[in-house]
Amino acid sequence: MSNESTPVKSRTKAGQFLKGTSGNPTGRPKGTPNKINERIRETIHAALDETAPDVVKWIRRLGKDDPKGALQVYAALAEFALPKLSRQEVKAEADTEVRHVITFRRGGKVITPGHWTGEG
Repeated sequence: MSNESTPVKSRTKAGQFLKGTSGNPTGRPKGTPNKINERIRETIHAALDETAPDVVKWIRRLGKDDPKGALQVYAALAEFALPKLSRQEVKAEADTEVRHVITFRRGGKVITPGHWTGEG
């Protein structure tokens, strides 16, 4: 009688891994960024940091002749920096005090909390 355990079958006859098994069971830890994507993000951030003053000048220059166009460009660029807000419908009686609390989050972290209290 042998104490050796029977090996667990993890591959098909064609050599592919069976569903639910992996050749690298520990794998990359959850949340670890892809190195190539991280480098691309860093490069884009560096380019944006370097050109930001020029972009502000271009929007101001455009705004002198076309304020509406400048605002449209500004709003389009803002979509890349700020999270889009979803519409929320609130129903209340006309004489009820309504309190709005707005919290912006990115990656689970609060970016800019804003509080406003108003009536009806």
